[in-house]
Amino acid sequence: MESSPAEKALARSVETRLGEEMAALEKVVNIDSGTFNTEGVREVGRFFEKELQALGFKTRWIPMPEAMHRGGHLVAERVAPKPPGKRVLLIGHLDTVFEGQEHRFRNDGAAIRGAGVIDMKGGDVVILFALKALESAGMLEGAAVRVFLTGDEENPGLPTSESRRDIVAAAKESDVGLSFEPDTGKNTIILGRRGLSTWSLDVTGAQGHSSNVLRPSRGAGAIYEASRILDGFRGAFSEGNVTVNPGLFLGGTDVAYDATKSAGTSAGKYNVVSKTVTVKGDLRALEEPEREAAKARMREIAAASLPKTSAKLEFDDIVPPWPIAEGSRSVLKMVDAVSRALGQPALTEADPVGRGFGDANFVGGLLAVADGLGVKGHGTHSPDETLDPKSVGPATQRAAVLIGRLLHPTR
Repeated sequence: MESSPAEKALARSVETRLGEEMAALEKVVNIDSGTFNTEGVREVGRFFEKELQALGFKTRWIPMPEAMHRGGHLVAERVAPKPPGKRVLLIGHLDTVFEGQEHRFRNDGAAIRGAGVIDMKGGDVVILFALKALESAGMLEGAAVRVFLTGDEENPGLPTSESRRDIVAAAKESDVGLSFEPDTGKNTIILGRRGLSTWSLDVTGAQGHSSNVLRPSRGAGAIYEASRILDGFRGAFSEGNVTVNPGLFLGGTDVAYDATKSAGTSAGKYNVVSKTVTVKGDLRALEEPEREAAKARMREIAAASLPKTSAKLEFDDIVPPWPIAEGSRSVLKMVDAVSRALGQPALTEADPVGRGFGDANFVGGLLAVADGLGVKGHGTHSPDETLDPKSVGPATQRAAVLIGRLLHPTR
């Protein structure tokens, strides 16, 4: 399906605003907004709030409980009672992994660097300027479109049943979700992501003189037992969709763990059988049944205790799995058609196991969703986050035409 005259006009409209779009990107990248910098997150939100209000959106700020230490979320809506097309939910986030102090916006022409430049302030700016093009063409009138920019995607506030309650509600009032996390750079669109559970393993052993370790009188000790369990996890989950990762290990005669800092201390002696171990890790799975099966297998491994040891394994489900559904594949077909019509590459579905979770996980079971619609670059979650400036215009043009087709399918 070729671009219509109206769609070609949309693409030209995006092109005329590229200078303004890059200036907006520079402005928001230079606002420090790490997840725990709540005022910085709100400041970025205020920028987008003002811009979206100018496009006729009604906006509201959703605060999070003080104990959650999160900035909150921005919601902007234009909701007609009887829209001609789909009700569209546009998803982005305001927070970054790194603060900007040492990672300011730098454009050398070939590449742009800065905290959050692709993950995902670049994607947020794509949303904004696609909507600017649509508004100037009169295509937001009578349409139903919501913008939901979370303030804690990189480290969701817990419990997620509360911090993601409102985006779930928005999804229930929408038909299609488009998320603007970074483009994979492989001409693919993300239609699924694995969910996240965290786990905590606490092991106890019989403390005593090391001369009796692995003997009937003293047993294996906590560190041997924890090592056995972890090696069992390694053997059970070396292949397939499920991964199990131990991220922190504390062991000895005494252990102290501070959950607020994800840090701890341990003490012990070379000639003393270890008394206690604490391990913190994560479990990732693409579907709920395989997540539950993995938990069951992990419990089975942990229960086969070495002599004079015991283990307690607990799980906390943080992010739901988002398996690929046919509805999402239908959105991919639309994105691919738009990309081809604009002279951009053909698109296929990305491997859902290859990336971490995103806000799309929380809504992917409620409506058709496509993710990875943002800008191209590399170095996400690193100080070397880099944007390909040539990707900004095409990503914005693709978004504008795609949203236009969803909002007004007969135009």
